[in-house]
Amino acid sequence: MRLGLAALLCCVALPAAAQDASVAGRVTLPVEGVRLADLGQTVVYLAADGAPAPAPAKRATIRQRNAYFAPDFLAIAVGQSVDMPNDDAIFHNVFSFSKPNDFDLGLYPAGESRHVTFEHAGVVKIYCSIHETMSGTIFVSPSPWFAVARASGDYEIPGIPPGRHTLRVWNEKLPEATRAIVLSPGERQRVDVALEGGAP
Repeated sequence: MRLGLAALLCCVALPAAAQDASVAGRVTLPVEGVRLADLGQTVVYLAADGAPAPAPAKRATIRQRNAYFAPDFLAIAVGQSVDMPNDDAIFHNVFSFSKPNDFDLGLYPAGESRHVTFEHAGVVKIYCSIHETMSGTIFVSPSPWFAVARASGDYEIPGIPPGRHTLRVWNEKLPEATRAIVLSPGERQRVDVALEGGAP
């Protein structure tokens, strides 16, 4: 007996990418006269509730240009490396006291690049020991599923495996918000988050 087309398709496993889910929404700050963007960058990410996911193979980059870090804010996943090339015609040094991700790349000249691999989740403050104008922030997400919210507060995180997750919202100047979510295969779920606590 021949199987019908529908029955045959049911027997074919869908590729993992077809089963991936996504989360999108908007982060808002219910404080009159204050915009979320006024308080710096906001990161929406999923906590590493299950087995740790592999870190993205692609390196991120923070350039040293005109005695500033460019960009001065970067979000990456734990285990990811960041290249830090010196584009200036002067020496620079990049270091951080943010444990356990503290490091010191030492002085290096124009045209040279060094890198750091961040093995721990958390916030890393970076500086140059020579130039006071140079400071920046690296947010190391515990999972590769994260997004930096736009100025409007909108965000989207694609490619999430289905299941139970903990969604968190981080802003350096506000209390962290947490939401428990459950994603079905291929689902695109909307999660809006209103941050509480007020602005400083």
